[in-house]
Amino acid sequence: MLGKVRMLSTPWITCLWPGLTDLWVRGRWQGLVWATGFTLLLNAALITKGVWPDLWGAMMRNGIWYVVLGVWLLSAILTGVKLASGAWRQADLSVESLFQSAQKEYLRGEWFQAEAILLKLLAASPKDAEAWLLLATLQRHCKRYDEAQQTLAQLQRLDAAGAWWFEIHRERELLVRRREAERSESEEMELAEHNTPSTSDNDDQSKETGTPSLSDAA
Repeated sequence: MLGKVRMLSTPWITCLWPGLTDLWVRGRWQGLVWATGFTLLLNAALITKGVWPDLWGAMMRNGIWYVVLGVWLLSAILTGVKLASGAWRQADLSVESLFQSAQKEYLRGEWFQAEAILLKLLAASPKDAEAWLLLATLQRHCKRYDEAQQTLAQLQRLDAAGAWWFEIHRERELLVRRREAERSESEEMELAEHNTPSTSDNDDQSKETGTPSLSDAA
């Protein structure tokens, strides 16, 4: 899992719909807001043009289409400029740097630092499947099994989860084994404590048999 090559790419076709690049590639809520807003604006323009044209004046009908065209062109140009200038690539490099730092802290056993870096990474890139998987593994090592289970569930909701099916399945198996092992250890300890005679029981038994107890011998 840790040795896989990470590749972050931004398809140019996402520039054709306002907010889609942020939403599809980065998973940011701002992208969803822009994409939804543009959809509503386009629907309003279609309604004024083809459904209820008599309810709106010609200036209103033409004006809303100018707004739609202006928003679309402005968004496409700005997103294209960002892609061409490498602004998205710089964001990818930042995410990659955070992941590498988290890996180093994880391999050193610095769980708290590794988790802090991973949470920062996921705040910037919520669709980073490998970061989610590393976080679940870290939580398992820290014996936070419920949190690890929730993290894996969150990971499986991502579109990229299919490429990590084997790793996710393996991590779930390890979680089950660790839970069962700890449960067995706990039951064995309880059974051992229950079967171990106490000092008072030894004293009573010694009195009945006439042999000195451990406390008397001391």
